[in-house]
Amino acid sequence: MYNFYLNKTNNQYQETGIGMTYCQMAKDLTQLKKLPDFEWLQESTAATLQQALKNLEAAFKNFFSKRAKFPKFKSKYKQQSIRYPEGCSLNNNGLKLPKLGIVKAKLSKEILGKIKSVTVSKTSTGKYFASILFESDDLIINKTSKVSGIDLGLSSLVTVFDGETTYKVDPIKPTRKYAKRLKRRQQKLSRRTKGSNNRRKAIKEVALVHEKITNTRQDFLHKLSRKLVDENQVIVAENLCIKGLARTKLAKSILDAGFGMLLNFLSYKLEREGGKLVQVDRFYPSTKTCSCCGFKNNLINLSIRDWVCPNCQTHHDRDENAAKNIRAEGLRILSINTAGQTEF
Repeated sequence: MYNFYLNKTNNQYQETGIGMTYCQMAKDLTQLKKLPDFEWLQESTAATLQQALKNLEAAFKNFFSKRAKFPKFKSKYKQQSIRYPEGCSLNNNGLKLPKLGIVKAKLSKEILGKIKSVTVSKTSTGKYFASILFESDDLIINKTSKVSGIDLGLSSLVTVFDGETTYKVDPIKPTRKYAKRLKRRQQKLSRRTKGSNNRRKAIKEVALVHEKITNTRQDFLHKLSRKLVDENQVIVAENLCIKGLARTKLAKSILDAGFGMLLNFLSYKLEREGGKLVQVDRFYPSTKTCSCCGFKNNLINLSIRDWVCPNCQTHHDRDENAAKNIRAEGLRILSINTAGQTEF
């Protein structure tokens, strides 16, 4: 449906200068299902077909709002998904989906609440996953009152300062770890004839390596973010421009580290448990400022890992000093925003 109506609205725009709205597509879909060549559409629920049209409408809105590029046609060889906005339930045998019946499934956690929607995804490696959105009245409150500042980097992925102690977490670098395996699979793919079954198999082998890299990174960052959220009520981090960093010579290492993914995990996990992620300005000189006396040393560059403050003679580890300054700046921001209502 997505590809069909993307093509149809593109053609209409070329002919008339006006594309199709969601209402026009939905009305056209009703008539389309009555045609003999499209009777198979009735095997799916109306809600799932309409959801595909809503996804297309959202893609165009993102394009016109300059949040994304022009919508592309979806390939059957890449990840696909379908959303069931209603009529889903769970039982002992698995997940019940409209018109499909019961599908055997393994749950990663117990669902305690009313199911609102289910999104079924098929990966490029042929695996199926279901993401279940459910309504729950339970709010897990984080009982700790700690505030920590974290400095993100490449030599140490995270440097954490909680007001008393400092520790570092090293990056796992999954892309580098599987680089040789990926290179061999890509070389094998390049030797296969386009359109052949062997090429499709080679594409899947490359996708399996990419999937391994992604899963390794996500698993590590989920566990790290879980640890940080369990230890803190407030986490302070820099508001990094990931897109800007991705245009530098360190782009590969930065994307491999997953800074944006980690900050996203921290944000929603803290919010879910009554905590808060505070982000300081990306131009705040956390590295160059002495955390003891406030002196700003403009001579500090990326190659300097340790330095001594010219003003108070304090020896600083670059990352630890930055984490301390980030925490202090976060507390200052909190004191302004809360206007004395909350103490940390």
